Amino acid sequence: MIIFAIVGGFGGFVLYKMIPAHWTFDRVQIGFPIADTQYIDAIQGYGEMPWGDFHNGIDFGVNHSAELIAPCDLRIMGLKTWYNEGGGHWQTNIGGRYNWKYTFDIAVESWALNETYGNLQRDALTIKVGQTVKQGDSLGYLLTFGSSAHIHFGIKQSGTNVCPYQYMTPYAQSLTDHFFALYGSGGTICDT
Repeated sequence: MIIFAIVGGFGGFVLYKMIPAHWTFDRVQIGFPIADTQYIDAIQGYGEMPWGDFHNGIDFGVNHSAELIAPCDLRIMGLKTWYNEGGGHWQTNIGGRYNWKYTFDIAVESWALNETYGNLQRDALTIKVGQTVKQGDSLGYLLTFGSSAHIHFGIKQSGTNVCPYQYMTPYAQSLTDHFFALYGSGGTICDT
């Protein structure tokens, strides 16, 4: 038996932020994370890249601002807008928790080249830390400030990166397969 004692208001807030959308360890089933699929024009898979880096998610590139939707029920655990020195742009990361086993990191990379555009991207997201969203609910919009605008869609199982594709619904897999056939950068969608 585990007993939690909360002293003061701050401890209650921190614990509240940690509670997942579901109190289970069940396998997650995720939907496609972009509502406006007509704007997808690039995709990069999960795994070892030809240049030697490991890519820990699936990237979906867009050529127009597009609505992002919750891939599954999520408790929003964090929102962080920061300057990505490696990419040379500002981005906002959405951290979410489905249950005690699965967490998500969705990097919203609008290719904002200055802090003002970075803040505009952050403001285009309609979610708040601590909020619970249902699968298919709007998270806001990925804006496009450059030709490399995309979301980086990552999932962890018990703290370890895993390929999102293997957790997608059959419909989400068919969409991903379709876009990978059209715009994939070679290899496979899920090189594990």
